[in-house]
Amino acid sequence: MPQGPLEMAEPESQEGNYDNRGKNAENFKTDILSCLRETERLTVHVACMTYDCVNTQTNPDLSNAMQRLEHAFLMCREQIKKGKRC
Repeated sequence: MPQGPLEMAEPESQEGNYDNRGKNAENFKTDILSCLRETERLTVHVACMTYDCVNTQTNPDLSNAMQRLEHAFLMCREQIKKGKRC
């Protein structure tokens, strides 16, 4: 006998819906946590970039010092690759 719009569906079909809701809720929770972690990572990255910009603008010598430090690091790394000490 066909079911009308107000009649209850069979219990077996409802069980599948509950399983899907549980999986959907778990997927939603996982997705939200993943988005939160990515947002936190990006927030820290932006904060560090802002800090670096402010430091460079307020202390022009810092930029030169950072360039010298990077140059020394690259030279040391090259020497280590060649098997020598810095």
